[in-house]
Amino acid sequence: MTDQAAAAERIRRLAADIRASSPAPLQGQGRGLVIVAGGARIFTNAYVLVHMLRHALKSELPVELWYFGQAEVSAAMAALIEPLGVRLVDANPVIAATGANIRDGWQLKSFALLHSGFAEALLLDADQVPVSDPAACFDWPEYVEAGAVFWPDIVDLRRDNAIWPLLGLEAQRAVSLESGQVLVDRRRHAAALWAAVRLNEAAADLYRLIYGDKDTYLLAWQMLGAPYALVPHRPYTDEFMLVQRDFSGNALFQHRTNAKWQYGGEQRKLFGFQHEAACLAAMAELERRWSGHAFTAPDRSLGARAVEQELIAAGEFVLESADEPAFTIRLGEHAEVGSGRAVDRRHWWVEDSGGSHKLVLTGSGRPGYVLERGDDRIWRGQRHRVPIVDVSLYGVAGAEPAALPAPGLVDELLRAGGAFGGPAGVSQQLVDALGLIAAVLPGVRERIATLAGLQTDPIIASRLLDLAERVTPPPPLSRVDRTLKFETGYIRAEIPE
Repeated sequence: MTDQAAAAERIRRLAADIRASSPAPLQGQGRGLVIVAGGARIFTNAYVLVHMLRHALKSELPVELWYFGQAEVSAAMAALIEPLGVRLVDANPVIAATGANIRDGWQLKSFALLHSGFAEALLLDADQVPVSDPAACFDWPEYVEAGAVFWPDIVDLRRDNAIWPLLGLEAQRAVSLESGQVLVDRRRHAAALWAAVRLNEAAADLYRLIYGDKDTYLLAWQMLGAPYALVPHRPYTDEFMLVQRDFSGNALFQHRTNAKWQYGGEQRKLFGFQHEAACLAAMAELERRWSGHAFTAPDRSLGARAVEQELIAAGEFVLESADEPAFTIRLGEHAEVGSGRAVDRRHWWVEDSGGSHKLVLTGSGRPGYVLERGDDRIWRGQRHRVPIVDVSLYGVAGAEPAALPAPGLVDELLRAGGAFGGPAGVSQQLVDALGLIAAVLPGVRERIATLAGLQTDPIIASRLLDLAERVTPPPPLSRVDRTLKFETGYIRAEIPE
C-alpha cells in the first residue's frame, strides 16, 4: 500500500470513529476570548491585542491565553499580561492528561476551544485587532440561533478535493473558512468541537488536503450535521491583512496575517488600518518593560535568589567599563534587565561561586558580563564580548532612570498645546498643526503614541491616544485580492464587488 493510500485509509477510519463516538458534554462559565500565543513573536502580538482591547475598546471580556510550556511564556511575560485580565493556560499538562496528539499552534486552537473554561468562547488569532468590542458578537441573533459562527476566506474548497469522500461527505464547492476567529457555544457544540480536535490530531494526513486548521471546523460541523451561521460577506483583503466583517457588512476584525507586530522593529503601516495609535502605544510599553525574549534563568540556590532580591530592591546601578562611558542599569524582576538593556545584557541572574556569588548578564544565549561581589559590595569582573575589558557595577542611591530621547518638534508642540495637562484638552488647532507637520515629517503619529505609552497618568495617556487618531484619520477601506498559493484542494472564490 502506498503512503497516500495508507493516509486515505486512516482518514476513513477516523471519520467512522468520529461518527460512532459520543463525547462527554461540556460546561464552563461565562463568555470570553481564547488566544493561542506561545513564543516571543506571537506573544508580542497577543499583548498588543489584549492591551488595545482593554485601553482603546474598553472591553471587559476575560481572556485565556494558551501556550506550550515555560519555554514559550516566561515568568516575565506572564507578569506583563496577567494584569490585563488574562488567564494563562499551559497546554502541556492538559494534553498529557487527555492523551491528545497536539504538537503545534494550528492544532492547539481547536484543542483550546474544547478545553476552555468558558461556556461561550470567541477564538481569536493573536495577530488580530478588532475594530470594536467583540463582546457584541455573543448577542448576534445568528449566533443565538445556531450557537456557532464562522467567517469566510477568499477561497473555496474545490468539489474535487479528496477530503469530501474520505470523510463521507457530499462533494461540493464550499466556502472555505478563515479561522482567525471562531465563535462557539461550547455547551451546544461539544461533539463538533471534539470532532474538530480529532481532525486536527490527524494533521499529518489531513493537512495535505486542507490548509491547516481553517476548514477542520467546517468539516467537523458538516460531519455531525451541527448548525452554524456563516457571515455572508467575504473579507476585505490585500497582501498584508484580512478585514473580516459582521453580518451587516461592517468591518470587525483586522487580521494582520502578513504584517505582524515586530518587537524592536519597524511596524508596517497598513492602508485603512484602525486603532494604529493604540497598538503603537502598546508596543512602546511592551518594549519598555520587556526584553522581547521568553527567558527563564537557570536553577539557583536559595542564597543566590536572596542576593537577587537585594539587587532588585536596590534600584539602579552604575556599570563602568574601560572603553565606554558609565551608564545606569536596573536589574528587574524575573531576570529582566530594565533601563540600560542592550543586546548583550537583556537578562541577569546570580549564581553561587565558591563562598561568594557571581552576577551574570546575558543577551545572546551566553554570558555577556560576569562579575563577583567584593567585600566593599562592588561587583567586579569582565565583559565577555570583544574587546574583553574589566567592568564594575555599584549601586547609586536615588539614581535617575535612563534618559529618554531628546524631545523634538512634536513634543514641544504638544506641550505648548496643552496635551500634557490642563482642563481644556486638545484643541482642533493643535490637531491641524500636527497634521501639517505629518505631511512633511514621518513618524508624527508614532511619536505621539510612544509618548502615550510612557505616561503614568491614564487621562493624559488617553488624551494622547485620541490625538494620534485625530491627526491622520483612517482612509476608507478598499479590497485588493490577496494572492494565495495552495498546492491542491482550493479555488479562488468569485467575490462580487
